[in-house]
Amino acid sequence: MIREFINIVETMEGITDDWFKTGSFETFKHPTPIHYKTAIAPGTVDTLEGPVDYLAGHKIITGPKGEQYPVDPNKFAEYYDDNKDGTATPKKIHKHAKLADHNGVVKASWGDLNYQAGEDYIVRHGAGDYGVVKKDIFAKTYDTSNAV
Repeated sequence: MIREFINIVETMEGITDDWFKTGSFETFKHPTPIHYKTAIAPGTVDTLEGPVDYLAGHKIITGPKGEQYPVDPNKFAEYYDDNKDGTATPKKIHKHAKLADHNGVVKASWGDLNYQAGEDYIVRHGAGDYGVVKKDIFAKTYDTSNAV
């Protein structure tokens, strides 16, 4: 599951900006268009990490394995170019990523994101702003040429 675009309220189990200083690598999303729909009412979507609430106007993205996740419209505009046909192309924004070396939870403003050692990448979008991406999905959607 691609878990992008979150406003972190709190992190647990050692995921901090300092955690990325060793063992992380620079990456960016491949420019492969994704499919999305715009939510017309609040609701909940079942993600790979559990249920996540969304508001009207949020973009509900479908990932490469059919998984879905909501994205705030401002974050969507920041990270994607809307193709105006129900698809959007990721902008080439350099980030840092690291394979989780422990199990834990990232607490986002809308819910908890569980991750497992060796199974999930933690992506640092900016200071205190992290996402969780399943290992197999990360390999399909991110550049791994700088992976350590």
